[in-house]
Order: sequence, then C-alpha cells, then structure tokens
Amino acid sequence: MNNALILVGAGPGMGIALADLFGQHGYRVGLINRQPDKVAEQVAQLTAKGIEVYSAAADASQPEALAQAITALQAKLGPVSALIYNAAAMKAQDILAETAETLTQDFRLNVAGALQSVQLLHADLKATQGVVLLTGGVFGVTPYPSYGSLSIGKAGIRNLAQQLHERLKDDGIYAGTLTIGGSVSPDSPTHSPAQLAELFWQMAQDRTAAEVQH
Repeated sequence: MNNALILVGAGPGMGIALADLFGQHGYRVGLINRQPDKVAEQVAQLTAKGIEVYSAAADASQPEALAQAITALQAKLGPVSALIYNAAAMKAQDILAETAETLTQDFRLNVAGALQSVQLLHADLKATQGVVLLTGGVFGVTPYPSYGSLSIGKAGIRNLAQQLHERLKDDGIYAGTLTIGGSVSPDSPTHSPAQLAELFWQMAQDRTAAEVQH
C-alpha cells in the first residue's frame, strides 16, 4: 500500500519532526514551505535518513500557489493518505493594531489554506481512507489580545477540525487537531517537537478524537 504524506508548513521545528516520524513509519513525504532554501535543508536532512521526500515552494495563503504545489507533489507521491496542516502566521501583535486587511491575510494562512488543502486532496484521502491532522494551539481555547490574529486563527482551526471530523467520517477519513498548550521547544520535557509528533502519530492510529489537548 502506498502511504504518502503532504505536510503544509514544513518548518524547522514541528514540521521536520512530523515529516521525520511519518517517514520513519514508511510514508513518502511531500513538503510545502514558502521559503525554498529552508525546505531544501529539510529535504536533505530527511533524505540522509533514507526517507523518500519531495518539496514544493508555496505560500499557503495564496490559493493558486498552494494548488500548484499540492498538484506537483501528488504527481510525485501518488495517492495521498495523510495531510498535515502546520502553517500559521506566528506573530505577536495587539488585536487593536490589526486591520481588516492584515486579519484577512492572516486568516487565509491560518485557516483557509487548511480547508483548501483538504478540498484539493479529498478524493485521494477518500480513496486511501486517510487522515487529516491540523496543528492547533492554546490561543484557540484561551485567546490573548497580544496575539490577536493568531488567537482567531487557532480558534478557526479548532472549529474547522471539529467540522471536518464530522463531515469526513462517512468518507472513511479521520480528521483531528492537536491543541498544543505549551511553548514548543526542543528542550521542553513535555512539548518538544518530537513528543508532539508522537501525539499526532497516535491520533492518526487511534482515529477517534476530533481534538486532543496537550
């Protein structure tokens, strides 16, 4: 059976940890990042571990670019059985400093790109009885005005995950979000990227909860 993962938001922390773990479990991996040089570094790291990996550069807030990247990776990976959306506009800015334009732009990256990714991969995920995993955060449960736009984005991801969980289950697709309640750091005893990746992997195996909080 072909196991293939597309990871949107392939950063140096959670992104590489997720790609590494799924790759070690036999998944072929497709990475999407808006910075080509960064994703090239991750491809090299994963390839050195024997993982079959491909990449495409795209800003997930731009629908046309995201669609092109996903289509290009599908052509290399074959039917996709796992989607992880890990992209977000990680900025500290007071909610009163936001404008309609900045809030909307952030929302495209924080939430709308996740929905578009699911829509583009729906047929593959249905055919493979696959999984959709969304990276959430504590701001989605307890919003902070100093992270105003991100708080709205994580609340949106949490809501989207719950909707997708219900909407996709009849298609045999599992969807869920991991709501991360602490600062992600390689040195954290509870919230290192490797530990959180393991939780995502367990969610994909259990296929039960719309949300896991940690």
